Amino acid sequence: MSIYMETKLPDAVLLEIFLYLSRRDLGVVARVCKQWRRIAYDPSLWRTVDLNELLAWTTIDEATLLMLIKTRLASATALNLAGCSVTPKVAKELAKKCRRLKSLVSFGTEVNTEHIRESIRDFPTTLELMDLRYSWGDFSFMRRLPRHFTNVRYLGLGSDAAECLIPDIFTKMRSLRVFECTDSEILNDDALLKISTNCPQLQSLCLNECKNFHGKHLRKVMENCPHITSLLIRFTKLNDVALMSVNWDRTKVQELDLTGCYFVTTTGLSSVLTRLPNVRYFKMNQCGFRHILHLRIYQEIKPTAKYSSLETLDLRWNFLLSAECLEGLLRQAPNLRYLGVSHSPRIPPAVLAAMLKFVPNLKVLEFGPLRKESLSESHLVPNLIQSCPSLEAVSLINFKLIDDVDANMLQELRGKCKNIKEVKLCNPRIEHVAIGNNGETITVERLLIKMESLLPSPHNTLTKVISLTHK
Repeated sequence: MSIYMETKLPDAVLLEIFLYLSRRDLGVVARVCKQWRRIAYDPSLWRTVDLNELLAWTTIDEATLLMLIKTRLASATALNLAGCSVTPKVAKELAKKCRRLKSLVSFGTEVNTEHIRESIRDFPTTLELMDLRYSWGDFSFMRRLPRHFTNVRYLGLGSDAAECLIPDIFTKMRSLRVFECTDSEILNDDALLKISTNCPQLQSLCLNECKNFHGKHLRKVMENCPHITSLLIRFTKLNDVALMSVNWDRTKVQELDLTGCYFVTTTGLSSVLTRLPNVRYFKMNQCGFRHILHLRIYQEIKPTAKYSSLETLDLRWNFLLSAECLEGLLRQAPNLRYLGVSHSPRIPPAVLAAMLKFVPNLKVLEFGPLRKESLSESHLVPNLIQSCPSLEAVSLINFKLIDDVDANMLQELRGKCKNIKEVKLCNPRIEHVAIGNNGETITVERLLIKMESLLPSPHNTLTKVISLTHK
């Protein structure tokens, strides 16, 4: 087709075609003719912009970014600044031109700190989502602009941003719904308590590797924010006392993640589980590892409530888990869809195989024994086929295929489970880890590579909101 014929295509047809092009490709087709240029720069094509698409082909300096803001981004509602620096001029143009901007994701952005305190006086006032989890630089200028963030509903802070902004930036954030803080030392118990008094509408709280958080005021935080449904506290110093202080039966928590909270034992977990019958998502990876190395003794978790809403139960790398506890949970969770269990010395494949009859609606299983076994040593695969007809994906960790019998079991799993889409085998390496004071060693199996989990993530998170806003 000639260029002349292409220019005869109706605007509506070209606009529909251009919807499938990247930002770089839009720049290329804009050179064909005036009609194509006009349509390539139609505001509807530039509402959600990820500058990573351009960074793969060119370097975006301040001048280029200013040009893009002035000529392309006036209609933008969601913007990923990628590796670009926010300078006083950039901040001013964003505030002036991007009056519809709702979401600003600064992944990889390094804020230019030279004279920034004196220079930055403007910033977008329409933001509802701001993600600074992976940003570097000096964000202290934002402390002078609290009224600019009164509409923010979703906020993510990383180490640098938290150091500059906690707790001052929250004074006007009465509408905040989702807050995630990653790798922060300044986010401690007192800071979170102050945040909770300013943000009563908070629904999701996620703390990742906040090393100075112990949960001292957790009960008061939950009372100040009665609408919290997602509580994700990972790799902090949260302890049993903090968990036991909360009136869980008075909360609305449906998603709870206590991954890597090494000071939590079955005492605290039992207190939580017995008072959260409406929990939908429960994750407890790597809990109690530090205690079990010191050979402490714990009470067993004895589930008594009916967990009719529980869909996801992730207990991988949990050395405290007993067969009695797991069976009790599975018996009380008739609607369980996603299950993860691994490296629990008291739950070998034969034990889990006997429990599969309690989870007939299971869709995804991630399982791995503490010590390497072959598939044919237990009835795990036959029981999966018989008890879990809705199975869609299986991830088997630390299993070995010795002979044709094991290989045939995998083929049978794929053939007889009609909904199966994925079967993964992941083999870790063996390491010897010293414990105690007398030089004793235990054998620990570590994954050679980071395994991408097949289990779902919580619903109400900043990452989920960003994926919906920036698609």
